[in-house]
Amino acid sequence: MLAGHYSVSYLLKKADSEIKLWQLFLAVQWLDVVWSLFILFGIEKADTQHSLPASPIHLTYMPYTHGFLSSLLWSGAAYLGYRVFYRGKGSGKGSRKSALVIASAVFSHWVLDLIVHDHDLPLLGDRYKVGFGVYHSIFWSLFIEFGLLLIGLFIYMRSTEGKGSFLGKYGMGFVFVILLLFNVVSIWGPHPPNEKVVAVFNFCYYVGFTWVISRLERRRALSRL
Repeated sequence: MLAGHYSVSYLLKKADSEIKLWQLFLAVQWLDVVWSLFILFGIEKADTQHSLPASPIHLTYMPYTHGFLSSLLWSGAAYLGYRVFYRGKGSGKGSRKSALVIASAVFSHWVLDLIVHDHDLPLLGDRYKVGFGVYHSIFWSLFIEFGLLLIGLFIYMRSTEGKGSFLGKYGMGFVFVILLLFNVVSIWGPHPPNEKVVAVFNFCYYVGFTWVISRLERRRALSRL
């Protein structure tokens, strides 16, 4: 799941307007950001020899990023990091509520992956792997992913309004279309030659869209309705 994770960002932004949308975009993909680095450094493993219909990569060993227990630990680290290091409005530390929302965003990645992954999410260490396997169906993978994303974006757009510029009004819509194209290409486009290429692409994808959203959200404000 690539774009579908961002649906949670839009929903949680509605739940806590103090959090920046770009922070949520980074949080919901944090497990995959770290996974990309761990693949590049050989800490976790994957291959591209055996891929599911809706996924270009076979995930073989990722207990430190996508295990149930490790996901909880990353979520806890995100909570503490936000509380200690982030300064929101005023000079105080990040609020407990906002930190909990950030932690929930991080853990949501594992929950959504559970729906689509194919028995490669370990519950403890590298054992007891689970996954409902929706990746076996391209149709249902795209339907669930973009259904979630469209719902999240709709709620976000209803709760905010553009500040008058073209990008303020339509920028998020363009992001939706670009995310859709990325997903389509990842399924029907040329498959990557190896897992390290996937890791580099994913890392740039997550960081790049976080930066784009940080620019666009400045052009929107909370709706007065």
